[in-house]
Amino acid sequence: MAWIRIFRTRKEALWAQKILEKGGFKTTISEDKLFGIPIQRFGVPARFRLLIERADLEKAAEFLAKKIKKK
Repeated sequence: MAWIRIFRTRKEALWAQKILEKGGFKTTISEDKLFGIPIQRFGVPARFRLLIERADLEKAAEFLAKKIKKK
């Protein structure tokens, strides 16, 4: 798995995940933790990583670029 982007909130990560899944990409979201504890408990801002299969990374980048061009 390779991460595409780090988000500050789970809501933002879920929104991006939904867009990629509509394009046919399988993704996962992971939350940064220290010893299994969310990092925000240690005064560090939360981070949620959007992960995708490494083999799909280039295709996903092209898919997202086309989405951006349409707007």
